[in-house]
Amino acid sequence: MSLATTTIPQADQLWDVARVPEAIDRGWRTNEAIAEYIGMKVARQGQYYTQAARILGLVATGEPGDELTLTILGRGFARSNRVEQRTYLRRLLLQREPTRTVVLAMRIANGLDRRGIAQTLQTLAPLADSTAHRRAFTVAAWLSAVGLAEWRNGQLFYTGPNFPLINAAQDRDAA
Repeated sequence: MSLATTTIPQADQLWDVARVPEAIDRGWRTNEAIAEYIGMKVARQGQYYTQAARILGLVATGEPGDELTLTILGRGFARSNRVEQRTYLRRLLLQREPTRTVVLAMRIANGLDRRGIAQTLQTLAPLADSTAHRRAFTVAAWLSAVGLAEWRNGQLFYTGPNFPLINAAQDRDAA
């Protein structure tokens, strides 16, 4: 599988990513406005956080400079409470790349260190080593933020629902 490097998230704070659909729903529809809405983010980070929301399927794709719009999923997400959003996020992280493949690799290996996460990301997209390590931090932070993984002794372990590994591997290979 080969994904574009832009589909590997670089917005570290998942709960700030979750604020992007809320911002768009309230009329903040540019990357600069998103950065301002989230707070303490430079304009460039508005783009990273918007792209992260796209990766999750919450924000519609568009051309640079287009006004940002929500997907149907994003509209429902924006109007949900925090508990419902956590459920949405857990499901999305288990279903969407790149987190889906990282979870599968974590489960097969019974934990991954940051290097292992980076290497897994490099199987998905052509990332330089330094970029892969930075993005591995992001993916690990996302999974930890919603209780799908936790760090123990330098390894990230899956702590989410117990789905069968065989089906997950078959699903990944079919994709």
